[in-house]
Amino acid sequence: MLDVVARYSDCMKILAQRLLGLISKSLGLPCSCIEDAVGEFHQNITFSYYPPCPQPELTLGLQSHSDMGAITLLIQDDVRGLQVLKDEKWVTVNPLSDAILVILADQIEIITNGEYRSSIHRAITNAEQPRFSIATFHDPAKTRKVSPAFHPPKYREVMYGNYVSSWYTKGPEGKRNLDALII
Repeated sequence: MLDVVARYSDCMKILAQRLLGLISKSLGLPCSCIEDAVGEFHQNITFSYYPPCPQPELTLGLQSHSDMGAITLLIQDDVRGLQVLKDEKWVTVNPLSDAILVILADQIEIITNGEYRSSIHRAITNAEQPRFSIATFHDPAKTRKVSPAFHPPKYREVMYGNYVSSWYTKGPEGKRNLDALII
């Protein structure tokens, strides 16, 4: 089992690096620009299980938030439950078999100076079926300073560890921590 998780982890890291390279190229930057800005990835894999809830309107599976790191790769079963905030409305993401959902996180928004936005999302429960997902988070080192790659900057430079501490102090609701860095 550990071999399977290790191979999965290695593949997710390679995919995250390729995606960051494509984002860099799409902005006219060198392919390694965003990956270099993030530095060495600290990867965390979270397995989430959301049991059926007899009164789903009374609870959330996971409150609204944007991920604090760089990029999150998510696989999920065929049960609906992930929602993203679009135009001030919650939109349910239809799960796709054999697909990896890419969620851009706050540090990418900072590095791209807002050209790419982090996604506010949440998980909801349902009364009929359990839901299962696996999120692979790719984050900078806690000592990494993150700042916009473009000038004039729209966000202040931040040490990632301080950003994480702020996230846990203020709570993950929405994007309050990122908004505090807007110049």
